[in-house]
Amino acid sequence: MTAQNRQRIKDRCCPEPNTGCWLWMGAVDRSGYGRFNLASGTRKAHRLSYESFVGPITGGLFVLHRCDTPLCVNPEHLFLGTTADNMKDMIAKGRSPAGERSGRAKLTAAQVAEIRASTLRHSELALVYPVSAATICDIRRGQRWSAPSPGAGDQT
Repeated sequence: MTAQNRQRIKDRCCPEPNTGCWLWMGAVDRSGYGRFNLASGTRKAHRLSYESFVGPITGGLFVLHRCDTPLCVNPEHLFLGTTADNMKDMIAKGRSPAGERSGRAKLTAAQVAEIRASTLRHSELALVYPVSAATICDIRRGQRWSAPSPGAGDQT
């Protein structure tokens, strides 16, 4: 079955000469990953590619992309990792919704810079900004919005 899956994977992808990615040309899920239909059910194409060309995926591991291209099924671009590895990879590649991009953000980068520059007490700043005094304290200590100023990239 693995040799058959390898050929079916190759038949449904298009090699991209500049990056070496094998771009999936079949069905795609809502997250932008290729879907592969088997008699046993639907599988993510990159996971099936890893299993078919490299080997089994054990211990609930994720199949991560070195190329950061969800449609890529090139086994040379795929590697196994834990949930923590997946999160670190996401952050390292700038895909985490941090700072103002976070759906939970209550402050802008400019407001964070104002908080850091202010001489007011935490409790006084909490009356000005829509966050608690504890959050103001965390911002000033670098435990939230870790980048030092706006324009220095997205903060976490």
